[in-house]
Amino acid sequence: MRDALQSLLRKASAAKRTADFWQAAAQVLSDWAGGALLTVCYQGVNESGAVSAGAAGASGLTLTADWHDPEGRQVEASLAGAPRDLPASDLESALEFASDLAVMVGRRAALERERRLGTFVVELARWLLAAPETELLLRYTLQSLMQLVEAQGAFVALKQSDGETLRISPALGQAAPVEGLELGLHDSTTGRVVRTGEALMTADLRLEADSSPLAVRLADAARSALIAPLRTSKGPVGAVGLLRYQGSGPAPPPEFSLYDLHYLTAIAAHIAGGIELSQAVAATRAAADRASGMVDASPLPMALVDAGGTVQQLNEAALQVFGLATKEAALGRHLEALGLSPSGVTVRLILAGRREGEPWHGRVLVTQDSGGGDRRICDCTVTGLRGLGSESLLVALYDRTDELRAQRELIAREKLATVGEIASGVAHEVNNPLAAIRMEAELLGRSTQDADASAAASTIVREVDRAARIVRSLLRLARRADTTPTRIQVNELVRDVAEIRQRVLRADNIEVRTKMDQGAEAVLGLGQELQQVVINLVTNAEHAVRGRPAAVIQLTTEARDDWVRLTVEDSGPGVPAEIRGRVFDPFFTTKSPDEGSGLGLSIGRFGSRIPRRWAARSSSSSSPPRRCAATSSGKRPRPRESGGGTPTASRVRSRRSPTAGRRAASRCRAARRPPPRIPGSRPRPARRLPCAPSGPRTHSPS
Repeated sequence: MRDALQSLLRKASAAKRTADFWQAAAQVLSDWAGGALLTVCYQGVNESGAVSAGAAGASGLTLTADWHDPEGRQVEASLAGAPRDLPASDLESALEFASDLAVMVGRRAALERERRLGTFVVELARWLLAAPETELLLRYTLQSLMQLVEAQGAFVALKQSDGETLRISPALGQAAPVEGLELGLHDSTTGRVVRTGEALMTADLRLEADSSPLAVRLADAARSALIAPLRTSKGPVGAVGLLRYQGSGPAPPPEFSLYDLHYLTAIAAHIAGGIELSQAVAATRAAADRASGMVDASPLPMALVDAGGTVQQLNEAALQVFGLATKEAALGRHLEALGLSPSGVTVRLILAGRREGEPWHGRVLVTQDSGGGDRRICDCTVTGLRGLGSESLLVALYDRTDELRAQRELIAREKLATVGEIASGVAHEVNNPLAAIRMEAELLGRSTQDADASAAASTIVREVDRAARIVRSLLRLARRADTTPTRIQVNELVRDVAEIRQRVLRADNIEVRTKMDQGAEAVLGLGQELQQVVINLVTNAEHAVRGRPAAVIQLTTEARDDWVRLTVEDSGPGVPAEIRGRVFDPFFTTKSPDEGSGLGLSIGRFGSRIPRRWAARSSSSSSPPRRCAATSSGKRPRPRESGGGTPTASRVRSRRSPTAGRRAASRCRAARRPPPRIPGSRPRPARRLPCAPSGPRTHSPS
């Protein structure tokens, strides 16, 4: 008896399943009883079965014994051909001992299955977090399930879009031949599980009334089956099945237990969650692809951002607005870090609630990091993409910078046109006193014998003629009259301006210097407009140096190849860098309203016909610390073979002198026109004044 009990302990330690233990225990007890036939029928909580060992003898006793516990387990044993000296109590004791060991084996097996199930569920959860493709997720899960419950085949059947069929994919193990098979939802066992939502456990799949004949033929060796539904938040979407197949012997495969059903049901919930997650990820990716394609294909600047405002994608047009070279420079950065700032509200408030609420419309300012901090004014729309299945926000921009600049320029031109209309009316009124002044100056010049008085009278006449030409220029500005370029001596023009302004500036202790290149030839242009530009530049220089010690304004001419360069320099502080780009804007001035209108440089660049008709340009630059220079270049005329000269477009240059502090350059063609005829004045021949510079002069009145 003692040896038999020790042998039972060894068998219990080695057994992995209750059925294996009872088979071994029956053989041990039969040997203990002298090879008598022992039949054991057992019924556990989740398992049941019958085993036998030994052979019935011709003679001997027949003994029976039974055992049960409060949890419902029950074991019955029958021993045929037992030795006559074997007490029945010994058989009962051995059966009780074996039953206790069977319970221990069952509990140990259950704990092992629980451990393996827990490990598998943890690994499955990791897979779900990685959001793999549905096919890969199912194959991994089925392979692990087959090992967990010792099945030879496994499959997943998913409901198709028509709602009437199920398609098996994937199928592993011995069930692999049925992969791709379609089953009817209403005429198959698997379809019944999906329709009812109840799991199925059967010892022989062929015996099910609604088993598919085709499925039975493809897997005719399948016997035990365990099928559980796959439920998602939208209802059953399919089923997962495990199969055990008939072996080479006559014995049927072991049936699935309630433990196996419990494991499969728990894992089926994870599989269904994984399928739903994979489908959601696939839909999100598809939505992201659609949104990405929409952004890339748009000609308008667009960007995709998350709820916090971090850029996920932007197109080429948005790169230009933000002043970026590559998309990588914007990805992962916040909109505010890219220079976008709305008017009167923060970006965070704009993005808040956009996914559920109405789109936001407004105007934003984009300050570029590169390109000198250029600013772009844009109309902005922020809207959610939930309708496309995406959680991202779409930021659409409409760059209105050039449009607004054009509007401002149009307004400025309209102001200039208004000034021209006013000036045309004033010009008629100014001509009358000019005629009287000129008449008195002529009478003074005729009546006096004093050389200084005569020179002063001639200067008055010349300046009256220049004033008349300015009035005529104002009239041309309003009428847009055509003009013809003529040859102009730049040196004479400089002497005239210096002579005129020197008398005024002498009282302010401002010295006017001239440095003439005698090799400078005549240029082709419009002399009166060019003179007006130079006087405006000199006037700006006067404002810059007035009140400063050792104030100097210098006008310099220089012959360069086919060009003559005229430079106006001053010893002022220079143009600040922050306003250098605006000095040519109409009505922009650093002077007080009583000192300047902001039209001096803009007229030279926009208002006169110098740039419009002869393609001149103006520019401004400044180099510290003290001086400023204005440069104007005119091209010398070249004769043509036909014998006549044609006007050629002049070029604009900006020269940076080593001592220059502020520069404003205007390059244009200029033409000298005969002085205007003043109403009421009499034509008289011009005379050369003692103080006038040498060279040809054209100051005769008309």
